[in-house]
Amino acid sequence: MLRRQRHFLPAKPRRRPPPRPKPAAEPSAPTYTRDVVRRVTNILRDHPWSAARPLLLSLPGLVWDSHVVARVLKTHPPLQKAFLFFRLAASSPTPGAAFRHDRYTYTSMLHLLGEAGRVPAMLRLLAEMLRAGVDPDAATFTTVMHWLARAGDVDAAMRVWEEMRSRRGKCRPTLVSYTACVKILFHAGRAAEGRRVFEEMVAEGLRPSCTTYTVLIEHLADAGQENSKLLYKL
Repeated sequence: MLRRQRHFLPAKPRRRPPPRPKPAAEPSAPTYTRDVVRRVTNILRDHPWSAARPLLLSLPGLVWDSHVVARVLKTHPPLQKAFLFFRLAASSPTPGAAFRHDRYTYTSMLHLLGEAGRVPAMLRLLAEMLRAGVDPDAATFTTVMHWLARAGDVDAAMRVWEEMRSRRGKCRPTLVSYTACVKILFHAGRAAEGRRVFEEMVAEGLRPSCTTYTVLIEHLADAGQENSKLLYKL
């Protein structure tokens, strides 16, 4: 018996499933300045400069600007590497990004040098700052005054004070500056000068802080009736 021939429709082409959408890339974690500063500080502390320099130049997220450089210096890395880092920042290591030290980065480096007792180096850097056309502010002058006095050169500290006072158009002494100057003078046994500076501060309309009063109490309370009256007038 002949089998009946079956007729089949042509096979339909298989539909390829649409490509699955690629999963969206996870957004990269934001880079925080505090994390970058911590990494830079760790590099400076844990590596010799020959190894630290290339690590710094290739560090992701490191932006060579005043804020970052000053914050790194304020973490007190080893002095020699801190100074090399300071110089590296000024060499514009990032293509197309010109960086120039300002009063904040200079002041941070001046503080490190003064703290380490490197007063001549501190003064050379201050002179370099002035030659570069960067105007010091009250914090800069106060920092230099403080470390000069700590090194025993009160006369040099007072010359810096007079220089700051002469720049009233650009740099006006602050309450912190006046308090530092009064403290320097009293510690040096120059109470009469310290009193005049204090009276000038009050005449400038600056209200003494707790720190100012502490300096006065420590150095004026036992200095005689005339000086003691100064405390009761305020």
